[in-house]
Amino acid sequence: MDRSNSNGLIHARVSKVIQAKKWKILRLITRVRTFPQYMPNVKHCDVLEQHSNSAVTSWNVEVDHIPIRWKQRDEFDFPNFTIRFKAFEGDLEDFEGKWVLSDRPEGGTEVVVDVTARIGIPLLEKVISKIIAEKLTKNFELMLNAMDDVLTTQRYKNIRDKRSGIKGFAVIGHPYNYQHLLRYFKHFKPDLKLPSQEFLAKLFELTPSYKSFDIEKFTSRTGKSVNGYFIMCPIIPDMLKVSPDKVVEKVIQACRIAEQLGVGIVVLGGFTSIAGEQYNKSLTSSLNVPMTTGNTLTVSLVIDGILKAAKIMGVDLPKAKVTVIGGTGDIGGAVARTLSETVEEVTITSRSEKNLIEMERTLTYYGKARIKTSRENNEAIKGADIVIAAASVSSSIVDLNNFKPGAVICDVGYPKNISYTACDRKDILIFSGGICSIPSKFDLGFDIGMPTPDVLYGCFAEAILLALEDRYENYSWGKGNITRDRIDYIRSIASKHGFILAPFFWGNRLLKDSDIEQIRDNASKALLKNAR
Repeated sequence: MDRSNSNGLIHARVSKVIQAKKWKILRLITRVRTFPQYMPNVKHCDVLEQHSNSAVTSWNVEVDHIPIRWKQRDEFDFPNFTIRFKAFEGDLEDFEGKWVLSDRPEGGTEVVVDVTARIGIPLLEKVISKIIAEKLTKNFELMLNAMDDVLTTQRYKNIRDKRSGIKGFAVIGHPYNYQHLLRYFKHFKPDLKLPSQEFLAKLFELTPSYKSFDIEKFTSRTGKSVNGYFIMCPIIPDMLKVSPDKVVEKVIQACRIAEQLGVGIVVLGGFTSIAGEQYNKSLTSSLNVPMTTGNTLTVSLVIDGILKAAKIMGVDLPKAKVTVIGGTGDIGGAVARTLSETVEEVTITSRSEKNLIEMERTLTYYGKARIKTSRENNEAIKGADIVIAAASVSSSIVDLNNFKPGAVICDVGYPKNISYTACDRKDILIFSGGICSIPSKFDLGFDIGMPTPDVLYGCFAEAILLALEDRYENYSWGKGNITRDRIDYIRSIASKHGFILAPFFWGNRLLKDSDIEQIRDNASKALLKNAR
């Protein structure tokens, strides 16, 4: 907040809550010689005199290309965590203020900088005082943000030290379509009067990321529990033309919230994982908190689900033809690599010819399967024994009539579209892939797209598992890094903590053994009929 009056007196007041002890912040504030190292707006700062409870310092600050220079006397009231300063020489006629640090009941320290100043140039100060007030406010905002970044970096540098307080997990998610967004809002206000879809979409687009829900005491089968948070990343895939830059911006906002909360691992859910695949270097360079896309556990669950479904449906894996829709993505590519070691043929699809060529080259040298590529999903699924839909799109991507009788279809994309598409086929097995049964309910109070609260997306589950193991690292990070060893490791700790392959769900409907048996019988009859 800033203001100036008709007499040209400028008042600027800035506050920020920093997750650090008061003494650590006070120590950082008093080390003014280090400011230019991490504050771009502070060009030079020096200590001219140093005493036990006071100092004389000189400053050269530049904000929006406006240089401001001055010398000041600082008085340190250490018991009350207060620093007072007053300029005695410089570009401004008057310049004085104070830093005040106080504990917050919910944790952290509130840092307040309160400044008054006067330009002292007749006529000009009446015209420009407000602008200078804005510049001073921005200057101290930059300083507080820089201090926060330094202290956060120090905190995460000692992430393995329990005294750092770093622990738990955060899930970054978003609505998968407009109707999902409405259900989310109506959870908090059942009688919500809805504005137009266009207005709500734009409003949501302008909303920054924010903490939506606390997840308390998620308990493992071992008895160990961890806490977490659900952070809303306000994007709606089917309402917005989601640009990667916009996704990255909101992901960074969400991760900074997670850093303020002191979590040990963040998982990028849904479309936000695009940022993890394509912008991993820029994210890791600007953030401290370890991140994962959760794709390794998701791939493990997909493979386990495919093997189980193939056995039930009588699919002979060594002779099977597999199609991976979205086979050049992180999940699709890893599934294709794994299955190419076992099956006879793997067809991958993508909209990008370049990506297809690169993935075809990789798969050719990776396994024993014959590799094919296609940009036509409906053509690629014809004749396939197994289909994995790993493309993240908000509408159905295939005509279900093109599946062969007896086909196993694993819908692992987000949002899941094939498994929720209206279908009268009784001779194919469609199930939601990449989800697991969990030992403790994951209940945010609102629908997250799961059929029951005791099953969860593999990506979310991976972050919980890593937190339970106190393994805070960029586990599933960067495209193409899902290896057999990593799959085996995440599968082993999943088993340890009671995270197992979920039952087969076709949309929201649980497939019972009798349902699957009927599908298998119908498929046998259809294949026999087609053979005549």
